[in-house]
Amino acid sequence: TLPETLYPGAHFITPLVDSVETFDLRDHIFTAGISEAAGKAGMRNTALNVQSLEGLNIGLAVTVRYRLDPNKLASVQAHLPQPVDKELVPPVVDSAWRELAPSYTVREIFSTKREEVRSKAAAIITRKLGDDGILVEEVMLSDIQLPEEYSKGLEGLLLKEQEYDQLGVVTDIQQK
Repeated sequence: TLPETLYPGAHFITPLVDSVETFDLRDHIFTAGISEAAGKAGMRNTALNVQSLEGLNIGLAVTVRYRLDPNKLASVQAHLPQPVDKELVPPVVDSAWRELAPSYTVREIFSTKREEVRSKAAAIITRKLGDDGILVEEVMLSDIQLPEEYSKGLEGLLLKEQEYDQLGVVTDIQQK
């Protein structure tokens, strides 16, 4: 493998001695988890389940936009399993989220620290894939599926808060 990329244009290749391998350098999308958009687009829709600090299973819908680094194509061809889209990106994305999620509670992942969790996962994924010649453009966390018991409890808690707020309003009106 020659350690150089043949960019668009005319190139002379010795027949029967040299061969050219083509790579798609455009942006690629990897989607994991429960996502309506992935189902409509015919993409792979595999569940990405992680455990929170409390040990509860959470379903995530994650999308990663990435592309191959043209300066590292020789290394990608020589050392990485092919196709990179199916062999390398999914396990790296899965492991990054499974490594990060147990440090946070369900409530933090769902609401209070959602952006922090997403940015830390993006940093891990970018670092790991960057070492292998894959440039990560963006990591998106689009949906979080809470455990059924937890979401029922959260609904009950929200109803109690609404009742408390309503009681406060009624009390204020009676005092006036």
